[in-house]
Amino acid sequence: MSLSIQGGAFPKSRARAPVTLVFPRLAKLLHWLTAALVLALFCAGVVMKQLGEGPGADALYTFHKTAGITLLVVVVVRLCFRLAARVAGRWPRGAGSRPVHGLLYGLLILVPLLGWAGVSDFGARQLYIGLSLPMIWAEGAGYADLLFKGHAVLAFGLIGLVAVHIGLAVGDYIQHGNAGRTEMPHEGPPSHR
Repeated sequence: MSLSIQGGAFPKSRARAPVTLVFPRLAKLLHWLTAALVLALFCAGVVMKQLGEGPGADALYTFHKTAGITLLVVVVVRLCFRLAARVAGRWPRGAGSRPVHGLLYGLLILVPLLGWAGVSDFGARQLYIGLSLPMIWAEGAGYADLLFKGHAVLAFGLIGLVAVHIGLAVGDYIQHGNAGRTEMPHEGPPSHR
């Protein structure tokens, strides 16, 4: 059905048929690997800050740096895969999903980069098995504290955005009954669809 305005015909609605999004296995794997790394990094960051100094704290700092650079690599691979595979956005209906996803990806890149810059300035770039991060900031430049504070504040912001992300998924499930079906580790859409 169309509506005629000044001699022209315009459709009443441009609503499209519902689309079932099924993410490829790699996208699901990268999604859940990102989630696990963010959770582990946040917990390690809080605990290592409380420990202060000592061998336990040193081991946790090394884990945190190693997992942080791993997260950065995973997120870059996710973005490249998403662009190359033209994977559609998760919530085509949600008004807030695009900005939330954009901010999530931005923080998933910025938070590790700030941490990396901080350890470059501080001079503690060692990872596991004798590897070291390349410097991305001049060692001893005097900004390590500021970089680490920015890293911590934005990490808490990232966790807040993750909560919004989960809230959107729950809201989508309540409203449409399909939250998480694209990112869940099972294969394909449920049989009742």
